[in-house]
Amino acid sequence: MAGKNKSVERLQHDLQLEENLDQHKRGWVIQKVGWTILYLGLILAAIGVFGTGPLSYKTQVINGNSVEYERFMRYEGESEMTFHVKDVKDSIALEIPQQYLEYIDVLSITPLPDRNRTVDGVTTYYFPAGGAADIHCNLMAKKFGNISATIKVNATPFTIAHKIYP
Repeated sequence: MAGKNKSVERLQHDLQLEENLDQHKRGWVIQKVGWTILYLGLILAAIGVFGTGPLSYKTQVINGNSVEYERFMRYEGESEMTFHVKDVKDSIALEIPQQYLEYIDVLSITPLPDRNRTVDGVTTYYFPAGGAADIHCNLMAKKFGNISATIKVNATPFTIAHKIYP
């Protein structure tokens, strides 16, 4: 049994064999690097770098209002964004800029808005509410790339950033 020597034993023989031990050693190194990259990719996927996972979810809190969303999305994959609004007097105004809507399709909003309008490249949804309220937006990515936009809820600006993978 070999000791702790990690080198490959070279034998001298009379057979006409083409042994290329240096090439085998390079192959073993490449194989180890490949396995390391594979395991690293699996770990990154498990923690959410390529989509749903703990690293993907983000929460922002400003003036008691908050938003929860996924930073990493998949092209044509669905996601949810939830706004938690407190101290509402009579209505909520949710302002989404057109640059955001070029990348993200709003499939549904719960509760349904009373009305909406688009002025100067900003679509505003109006909701009747009093006290505290939650607004759930079901989203789907329709382009891949990076998108960052400021979405306002009752004049509270939230900077939302997504990385959308193909």
